[in-house]
Amino acid sequence: MAGARKSQKEATRQRVLDAARDLFETRGYEETTVREIARHAEVSVGSVFTTFSSKGDILSQVMADRLDALYAELDRVAPHLRGSTPDRLRSLFAIHYAFETRRTRLFLAHIAAAYNWTLSPASRPYGRDPRLRQMVRDCLAEGVVRGDVDPACDLDVVIDALMASYAWTYRLAAWDEADAQAMSAVMDRHIGLISEGFRARPTA
Repeated sequence: MAGARKSQKEATRQRVLDAARDLFETRGYEETTVREIARHAEVSVGSVFTTFSSKGDILSQVMADRLDALYAELDRVAPHLRGSTPDRLRSLFAIHYAFETRRTRLFLAHIAAAYNWTLSPASRPYGRDPRLRQMVRDCLAEGVVRGDVDPACDLDVVIDALMASYAWTYRLAAWDEADAQAMSAVMDRHIGLISEGFRARPTA
């Protein structure tokens, strides 16, 4: 009996997530209500709140499920990236753009949630998920070992600058419906500028 209840709860949870993902993408995060999510999932509003504390919590879980697939791909690809540290960073962010532009509006909601002060500490909007930061840090740390990143540079500052550029470039998708290639081209230039601050310089 307990196993059946657990299975039913998991099925309800997945229906809520599927409905929310589609509504956030088609209607927008702000315009979508929990009542609409419940209706599309064919469950009660109470069932939604039994599993999730808020709409923001639902968005966080929707994105976590999507990002699991992305980071599984990156874990596979990252060890095989070639070129200088800036080139490898360009490849990492290009993979992100290619993946997230499959559901651009959903990812824009994910970024916007980073500035929602009402989210619970358990929510994971853009910037709070440590995986992208760690991948960028690993790339920079490898650059230090390879000799093209200044070992004295503050990696946290560099990571913040790269994360900010990545998110800000999404304005092109919101305003101009830019695709992954267009945004990657802009991000490539940002990385070129930022890398001037962290590149290793010959000692006298």
